[in-house]
Amino acid sequence: MRVPEVAELPGHTVRAIVLAAGAGSRFGGRKLEARIAGKPVLQHVLDALASAGLDDPIVVLAPDSGLEPLITWRGAERVVNPDPSRGMSSSLQLGWATALAADAPPDAVLIVLGDQPRLGPEVVGALIGTPPDPDRPIVAPWFRSGARNPVRIETGPAATTFIQAATGDRGLGPLLDANPDVVRWIDVPGDNPGVDERSDLVAVIEADWADRVRRNREQVERLRETPEDADHYGPVAGLFRDDPRRTGDDILEAVLRHALPGDTWLDVGAGAGRYAFPLALAVREVIAVEPSVAMVEALQDGVREHKCNNVRVVAGRWPEATAALVPLPCADVSFIANVGHDTELIGPFLYGLDFAARRACVAVMQEQPPASVAAPFFEAVHDEARVPLPALPDFVDLLAARGSHPEVEILDRPARAWRTRDEVLTFLRRQTWVAPGSAADLRLQAALDARLTPSSGEAGGLTLGAGKPTRVGVVRWTP
Repeated sequence: MRVPEVAELPGHTVRAIVLAAGAGSRFGGRKLEARIAGKPVLQHVLDALASAGLDDPIVVLAPDSGLEPLITWRGAERVVNPDPSRGMSSSLQLGWATALAADAPPDAVLIVLGDQPRLGPEVVGALIGTPPDPDRPIVAPWFRSGARNPVRIETGPAATTFIQAATGDRGLGPLLDANPDVVRWIDVPGDNPGVDERSDLVAVIEADWADRVRRNREQVERLRETPEDADHYGPVAGLFRDDPRRTGDDILEAVLRHALPGDTWLDVGAGAGRYAFPLALAVREVIAVEPSVAMVEALQDGVREHKCNNVRVVAGRWPEATAALVPLPCADVSFIANVGHDTELIGPFLYGLDFAARRACVAVMQEQPPASVAAPFFEAVHDEARVPLPALPDFVDLLAARGSHPEVEILDRPARAWRTRDEVLTFLRRQTWVAPGSAADLRLQAALDARLTPSSGEAGGLTLGAGKPTRVGVVRWTP
């Protein structure tokens, strides 16, 4: 749905009031500071309003809310409710009075809850773009889930009386129920859940994660020129092999600091053993779970080549592979490295890691998704931005919401270097899903030649663009 501009309704101005003074007692306090995709809950609400053209909302805050330095306010006017314990209605009435006291009072007010981070700009646009109707001055969305916020009310003496009748902490809900003849309901897409408890925050983050994974996958299916490989990693499995006795790898060293000699480690999505084999040299046993047939073969080759007989290879996808590992817990430490970004059901994936570990869980995850190096080429080829998959900030936010208290060590990994142009081109063709020789492939090669540069690293080779290091987090949490 296109977001309409307020200017499409000449002489009809709308201003938003954001109610953000609640104590969040069921959440455990400070819920509007909780982070989703690296941003506070309240920031998501304000960003949705700004995207729909409402960048000067009135935000009603509690005294000493702590939000001031955390939020990008744009043109927001902040007012403080001196006694938010009187309930949401007191914040509503304060915000309403502030809006009407302006030099140019708005023709309508959009009342928004600060704890609904999945509010969509398209929903805001539909509400503010609905023409005024004096007989039915209230416009509210109709979500399939039953959610019915935000609410737009046309200003005037009757509306002020209506607002002043609100009591307690339920806001406008009872008044809408009691006065259905003055309400226009409009069908809107999606949902707009509130965050009342910790479990609500977890559900919102997991839903946002799943939505991004789906949109990323659907984008590929819509634009791809090449069919899906039966084994996605089959043609490139060799690129994931590495020397288990390598030195100078800061990320590997950070992982090994969490290892004890008597440990069993569960490496989920082990690939060709980039971490599994160095870990096998440091701990008692490594259980390497991997769904790719080519990667499983590389792991089995590595067991023989490196004489790591303490690596047990389990072919299967996580968490379904737990059937081969029962009873749980099966390891002292559960471990993942650069996997999970494209896992739609991230909740069961993480709970599987938790149940499998006795002592700790450890993850290596980039600040940007692994395919982000190819994102500029995707846009150059397909003329649209790549839908980004979740990455480290989303992962840490989810762990924090679940109460896992993650500890994060941030490190730089040198920019990836390729040996030849053909090697880079093969990688990028897989990341942009173009067929060799097609018009899209010619655009890809032109973009590649414009960005390919000699590596500044000691090993030489070729890098893309400026060859900046990749920021990587080593995350530890208690299961």
